[in-house]
Amino acid sequence: MEHVVGRLESYDVLKRLFWMLRSGRLDASAVELVVVDRSVLEGVRVVKLSEDAILMKDRVVLPSGGTQIPLHRVVEVRVSGETLWRRGSGAPTRS
Repeated sequence: MEHVVGRLESYDVLKRLFWMLRSGRLDASAVELVVVDRSVLEGVRVVKLSEDAILMKDRVVLPSGGTQIPLHRVVEVRVSGETLWRRGSGAPTRS
C-alpha cells in the first residue's frame, strides 16, 4: 500500500480507500479509523471498517453496528496496521 502524502483531508484519503474496497483491491477488515472519543480514558478509540461501510461527505456510516463517525473526529487512518494518514502531528491527548 502506497503512503498517501501531502495535505489531503480524511475525506480524500477515505474516498480512495472506499474505491479500493468497492473494486476488490482491499478488504474492509484491513482498514482502521482512530477517532476522538471523549467517553474513553485514552481519548481515542480504534474502529474497524465493515463490508457495509458507507462514506458520506461528512461521515462514515457502519450500518451493521449502527455507528456514525463524523470525519472531523477521525485523527488517523490505518491499513493493515500501517498508518496511512494522520491529522496534524498526531492523535490528540485527553486533557
